[in-house]
Amino acid sequence: MVEHPKVFISYSHDSDTHKNWVLKLATDLRQHFGVDVILDQWDLRVGGDLSLFMEQGLSESSLVICICSDEYVRKANAGIGGSGYEKMILTQSLLKNTNIDYILPVVRCNKNNIMPTFLGTKLYVNFSNDEEYLNKMSELLARIYNEDISLKPPLGESPYSKKNANSITIKTDIEKAQYHNPLMDGTVSFDFKSNSGDFTIGSGEYEFITHWSECDGNTIYAYRDRAKLIGYCAGKNSIPENSDFSEYDFTSRTREIFVGEVVVYMNHNNKFVAILVTNVAVRTRGKGTNNLSFTYKIYP
Repeated sequence: MVEHPKVFISYSHDSDTHKNWVLKLATDLRQHFGVDVILDQWDLRVGGDLSLFMEQGLSESSLVICICSDEYVRKANAGIGGSGYEKMILTQSLLKNTNIDYILPVVRCNKNNIMPTFLGTKLYVNFSNDEEYLNKMSELLARIYNEDISLKPPLGESPYSKKNANSITIKTDIEKAQYHNPLMDGTVSFDFKSNSGDFTIGSGEYEFITHWSECDGNTIYAYRDRAKLIGYCAGKNSIPENSDFSEYDFTSRTREIFVGEVVVYMNHNNKFVAILVTNVAVRTRGKGTNNLSFTYKIYP
């Protein structure tokens, strides 16, 4: 993975508002997330050759972000303006290059989410809703830095191929699947006295094997045995927006977590997850079952 990937932004000058939004996106990518953005508003000086700028920018970049507004789509399809010229260059590159995944479509100011013809049915990141800007930025960054690939779990072994496999071992392996939620955030509820107290969340480099055991009716023990570190800060009762856990203490192997408190895991890939315990039920303490419920967020 390149430390500072070079990315060219292709867009249409629809309006000052649209240009300012593109500038905001480019600034965030460059200043806050280390992406070496090539943008005409920065790199094309007065008197510069527009065609040469586009040709060099596109050829020097490892990725191209196409901001697909309605006007961009119209110009690209008609082959007019800068958008049409960039489309011609990109189309030629697509015909010559077997790696066609270097174009990243972004939807903005696009009423029907229609792509230019030359992009076909490529998947895109939809930035239409400003309230979802940070979530969509995370999605775009994951693609730029190939973090989306790291979400893919390794290929497991067939339970039928194991030596001395029998109906019991096969059944046990299959049942373990119910103790895994691969999503990056979600809600979990399970019997913490089954599956050796383990519950797995996330996948690939973002996988966390959490480990739990009985404490009392309103608390649960959380262990770092399957992880690298476990962090706790008394009184934290909401999942943080970001992964700044400088206030948390990571020095202990186990923590007693009250219902309504947060515990943080760090896995062996140095990724973080925050877990908010929402319910603990212990059968020996008057409940009908053993159950642990929590919500979680894995930080990309």
